[in-house]
Amino acid sequence: MTKTMGSMFTAALLLAFTACSPEDRSGEQPFQPTVVNKACQVEADSCLLVGEVLKSPNSSLKGCGFRYGNYNTADTLRLEIKCEEAQMQFSAYTRRLEPGTYYAVAFAQNGMGKSFAPDSVYFTIEK
Repeated sequence: MTKTMGSMFTAALLLAFTACSPEDRSGEQPFQPTVVNKACQVEADSCLLVGEVLKSPNSSLKGCGFRYGNYNTADTLRLEIKCEEAQMQFSAYTRRLEPGTYYAVAFAQNGMGKSFAPDSVYFTIEK
């Protein structure tokens, strides 16, 4: 009797899971997300960075953010900020920065890995 109830429970769970997703996507391959830089806006001694995930095929987003640092390669300022919530459009502020020119690049991560925007944005903090 217990074995029969266990089999019925397993069958019911299987039916419930397949009923929730009527579209068979098992033949589709997941890829890393495609992400781009959208904008940057200097505000006093920091910068608002904006990025967008264009697609994340068959894998949900796990995180988004930006890497940024000094534009001058002799300097070693290299920082990363992660957004609190993984979203298709995301933004974050840099920390307070000294006067100078900086670069930033957006990134996004899903179950297949992390990818970066193909280009960087540049901004200057004035005195």
